[in-house]
Amino acid sequence: MKKLTTCLLLFIIGHGSLCSQEFVIDYNYYPAIGPEKNIAIMYFGGSSGGYPFDPYYQNKLTKLGYPCIGVAYFKTKNTPKILSEIPLEYFEQAIEMYLERPEIMGKKLVIIGISKGGELSLLLASKYSGINGVIAEVPSHVVWEGINADWGSSNSSSWSYQGEPIPYVPDDTSSQNSFLELYELSLQQKEYVEKARIPVEKIKGPILIVSGVDDKMWPSTFMGDEVIKRLKDNNFPYWYRHDAYQNAGHILHPKYLRFGGTKKFLSL
Repeated sequence: MKKLTTCLLLFIIGHGSLCSQEFVIDYNYYPAIGPEKNIAIMYFGGSSGGYPFDPYYQNKLTKLGYPCIGVAYFKTKNTPKILSEIPLEYFEQAIEMYLERPEIMGKKLVIIGISKGGELSLLLASKYSGINGVIAEVPSHVVWEGINADWGSSNSSSWSYQGEPIPYVPDDTSSQNSFLELYELSLQQKEYVEKARIPVEKIKGPILIVSGVDDKMWPSTFMGDEVIKRLKDNNFPYWYRHDAYQNAGHILHPKYLRFGGTKKFLSL
């Protein structure tokens, strides 16, 4: 656990909305408290939506000198109610605004995402060269179908770009046993998978993937390995690594062991 938290540069101290052009951006902002580093963090949460929040990042990383902004993308006042065709331009605008803050200007930008936020982080960094590094925790190597308010399928992509839905893997709902089985069955749709693969080789900086081998939500270790395989196949020129933890699940917290993992991992 200590190794993992050392690797993960997450964050979060202000709250508000930034308005410019087409979008109003809902966010949490936490300026650096300790001696400032030359890195600024942008963070995305997962499929639960709302404002991303974790006391560890708020209380620890800012003291290490990392200014952090957590960007919400659905289930907040100014964002959609469901995770469906969220425009990547929304995040591009958030990045531009963040990097224009006087205390942020000149810093390198690292983006971090968990679960759907990990999928988003890899996808976003593959589109925008201004992102200097990615940390993706229990992410996906493909774009998935969106999620409705009742956790059902949205019948469209999670993300859009330039007004068009990004190719995605549709949910195979033939089995109702678990989310994990749904995603494993869906990944057997080879034609959709190939079109929906995230072009991670286009990212302009180092990549850290973190997964839980005992993930009961979706096969994050397999998908993380697929990210690494694509990087190797394309002779990715930057540093990259996949840390897969045997006793870890989808959420690294003792209250959420129903999503996999054991207390043995959490006590490390």
